[in-house]
Amino acid sequence: MSLQELTMLLARIQVLDNRQVDQLTIEAWAPLMEGVAYVDAVAAVNTHFRESTEYLKPAHIINGIYAARMRSLPDTMSAARPDCGSGSHRRLPDGTCIICTSRIFPEDES
Repeated sequence: MSLQELTMLLARIQVLDNRQVDQLTIEAWAPLMEGVAYVDAVAAVNTHFRESTEYLKPAHIINGIYAARMRSLPDTMSAARPDCGSGSHRRLPDGTCIICTSRIFPEDES
């Protein structure tokens, strides 16, 4: 997200919850919103304010984007298998099992 987009996002949030947004706020949020698409962030902000009275934080936006992506998966996708036992993991090069959510780091294998 560009600095201009972040400024527009924070202005939108400011209108919705009356927070004070200044240069320090923008600088604090900038690294937390790095790599986040503006359109996805706006959608997450809108969802948050529709569904929650909690004070919006960057983590709410990130979690909202993740939840939206999970909801957009086809219904034919099967849920992660929680019973992927030891020894039956099929791991990708980064250590993530393609069957369940287990992940190891190369230094943990020894």
